[in-house]
Amino acid sequence: MKRSAAGISVLLFVFSLSSHAQSWSSILSATQAINWSNSGVGGIPARTTNCASLTSSATVSQINSALASCPSGQTVALAAGTYSISGTIQVPSNVTLRGAGANQTILSATGGGGGYVVALGSGGPSYNPVNITGGASNGSTSITLSNASGITTNSYLVIAETNNPAFVSSDGSEGQCTWCDGWTSSGSLARGQIVQVTAVSGSTVTISPGLYGAYTQSPIAVPFNMSASYAGVENLQVYANNKGYAADFGLSSCAYCWVKGVEGNYTDGDQLEDYWGYRDEIRDSYFSNAYLHEPGTYDSDVDLAYKTSATLVENNIVERTHVAIMMEWGAAGNVIGYNYTEGEFDAGAPSFLIGGISFHGASPQYNLLEGNALTQIYADSVWGTSSQTTAYRNWVIGTNHICAPASGRGTVSCSGAIYGFQAVRAMQWSYLATLNNFVGNVVGSSQMQSLVAYGTSTMGQVASVEYPANRSYDADAYGWSFGYGESADDGSGGGDKAGTSATDLITGNFNNIGGTIAWAASTLTLPASFYQTSKPSWWGSIPYPATGPDVTGGSGPGGHTYGNPAYQCFVNVMHGTDGGAGGPYNFNANTCYGNGVTPGSPTNLTGTVVPQ
Repeated sequence: MKRSAAGISVLLFVFSLSSHAQSWSSILSATQAINWSNSGVGGIPARTTNCASLTSSATVSQINSALASCPSGQTVALAAGTYSISGTIQVPSNVTLRGAGANQTILSATGGGGGYVVALGSGGPSYNPVNITGGASNGSTSITLSNASGITTNSYLVIAETNNPAFVSSDGSEGQCTWCDGWTSSGSLARGQIVQVTAVSGSTVTISPGLYGAYTQSPIAVPFNMSASYAGVENLQVYANNKGYAADFGLSSCAYCWVKGVEGNYTDGDQLEDYWGYRDEIRDSYFSNAYLHEPGTYDSDVDLAYKTSATLVENNIVERTHVAIMMEWGAAGNVIGYNYTEGEFDAGAPSFLIGGISFHGASPQYNLLEGNALTQIYADSVWGTSSQTTAYRNWVIGTNHICAPASGRGTVSCSGAIYGFQAVRAMQWSYLATLNNFVGNVVGSSQMQSLVAYGTSTMGQVASVEYPANRSYDADAYGWSFGYGESADDGSGGGDKAGTSATDLITGNFNNIGGTIAWAASTLTLPASFYQTSKPSWWGSIPYPATGPDVTGGSGPGGHTYGNPAYQCFVNVMHGTDGGAGGPYNFNANTCYGNGVTPGSPTNLTGTVVPQ
């Protein structure tokens, strides 16, 4: 592993529950990190006044009528019961749609047609660019435009630039991502971010947040207005019926919008899509199962795309999807914090390791992954580059329990099920993923370290592999992998690149293969969080922080992890099992997170493989 060193015998760890916004400043380079503390809505409003209270006899038309006429700052309440949803529920600005609980208010999706079951906002920005003529430096909050006419305070700009050949490309191992920027036919504006206009003076525009990095390649700004803001949906379930919806929940051109305490009980397409979003929040929710588990238009995941920026995906459970959480098409500056993922699979490759957090299309940047307990982190090469990702205090389990059925809705059974033993790499970073930070993570698990292949051969264990070394598809399990192409790439097919890890900071990670903590140079003082300023109010009774080289006594590898509150909710409150047998499970966010939960041990952690 590049830039790491083992053998330090005396380790001193210091952390504080309170830290300033730039708690990473003594660890990370300012060119590879941003201020993540302002992600999300910044406090979801309670909205205690109901403008309407509806029962399960209400139609989609009646629900939408109540939402459209609801005064600003109020709520449409849906009582417990099952609602037949034959189209799309559209939640407007400054209104909340709230159920009685995800296990009580159930929206049975019977419409389809490629739309969303529940939509917040719609559409995306039209491509009417203006040139940025000044101020496009790292951290800048003031830019000069060639023409600022029509741009007003509280409107928005998409900042982009022509792909920088030093580290940005929409050309991947499966060809050119012609749609990756949302506008051109070449994906030539892949890298960017969304900012809010806070002031306009002549041709000078003040923005928030500041620019995530320098934009030096003919930068542009695309002015637009969000289609909705401060819209929210809470405490209800979407029950999918394979009718052709694109997603259970969809946020499009939505700012400060949220999805909280919901359940996606199967999905026809994706569990949730957030496109062209700004400071949205997806939290305290449960996304379980899908009709399809295969690559294509959808990945049955929580998907952030089209330069969605400063969004917070926090404290969710995602199980038995294809991929759990995906960032693509320029998603920038988002925080993926303290989620639990498990049981993902590809129906066409039933022994294949897939899932967790994925970077899949050009060119996500400056995203923070913190405190997650998840199957895998994979920045692939399929549709181009990713960069400036920070992974901090995650537990990356490194395999998935693949249970039946492989498609369709049915009782989940793990009898005779396998753990994924093909393409087993807990941390997999392709030759198109550069300039990243990996700090304080726990990599591996008892499942991963006890895998056998084809029922007869115990798999080898390799702490780290980097191109041009040969890489096995199903003979070895790897903690880390750098510089290869797609998962089947063993290093002999071309399109790889040596030395990509030299662009990364890799320090303070515990690798269960070998049981060592590797430091880049010397031990560091690790803050509890890179974005939280104190212990979250929803945290519960497990230690904080819950994962890292400074954590002891946990039930995970080396005692260095307790999982996180979402993991503890799944195991101890919902009584979920590794692989999801019997699920989807009964879920209510108030039960999981209202009074805290106690530490527990994961279940079914012995890895076995049924002969194929």
